[in-house]
Amino acid sequence: MRKAVALFLLIVATVGLTSAAAADVRVRGAHARVHRVAPPPQYTDDSYFSDYVTGPTGAPTPVMQVPGSTSVVTRKMMDDFQSRSLCDALRLAPGVSGGGC
Repeated sequence: MRKAVALFLLIVATVGLTSAAAADVRVRGAHARVHRVAPPPQYTDDSYFSDYVTGPTGAPTPVMQVPGSTSVVTRKMMDDFQSRSLCDALRLAPGVSGGGC
């Protein structure tokens, strides 16, 4: 029983040390935190591909971080297919049908 408790305490102490070591990085005696920041969205109207989508919050979100499937109708697609209304644009999205169109 004592060995099990000692092993448990050793594991807990080790996990605490490794997570603290991963959070802080020593750089010439100073502490530095490493943060990964996504590049700002770059909107281009000359492609069928979009890196970002805008959801209900209005914030641009990288396509790879959106759960589920996403269909993007770009300005280039709407221009190429001469979409003049919302119904025309919705016809370009797979799996979407407009009830009143």
